[in-house]
Amino acid sequence: MKNLNLDRRLMLAIEALICHSTDGITEFELINRLNEMADSPYPKPNLADPLILFQHHFYLRHCLYVLQNEWLRDQRGFIEITAVTIRILPMTRTENNLPGHTDPLKDYYLDLANMNRENAASVQGMLDHFWQQLARFHAKPEALAVLGLSGNETADAQKQHYRALVQQHHPDKGGCEEKFRAIQAAWESLSVHKKG
Repeated sequence: MKNLNLDRRLMLAIEALICHSTDGITEFELINRLNEMADSPYPKPNLADPLILFQHHFYLRHCLYVLQNEWLRDQRGFIEITAVTIRILPMTRTENNLPGHTDPLKDYYLDLANMNRENAASVQGMLDHFWQQLARFHAKPEALAVLGLSGNETADAQKQHYRALVQQHHPDKGGCEEKFRAIQAAWESLSVHKKG
């Protein structure tokens, strides 16, 4: 998908679908509805190829942010674009639509050079990073439970509690080696989660 020009038919189709979705629409639903159109201006992505999927996702987001700018300019409303949903909100003065407001994510998608810069390896790297972060996110509650923490403690309080558990369960001090290793693994998991 190199050197794309904005297809006005595609922009109008996206706009119509958003306007008819009073409760909002997900990106996945938007792609499916565009694919279902008889004379779809949107090419059907090969979901098995991560690079093609990324390019379609990127270009769709690009179109959405262009539409958002057009709607703001014409004071028609605000197209809210989140990771979960895309919806139209009434025109109000919020920090998101004030002149001069910067949105790094929006800037990223508005620059098609960012899409063209990616290749199969870089997209795979992004996917790997996503799955690693997701695994860390899911590991955190388990680690907190092993350590007997709620997650609301300060970092210092967590560290102090961890040190007390290590002292209590250390095999050299009569503690259970299995419990000691579980405590160490849980702490390491939390430490990695904090860095990521």
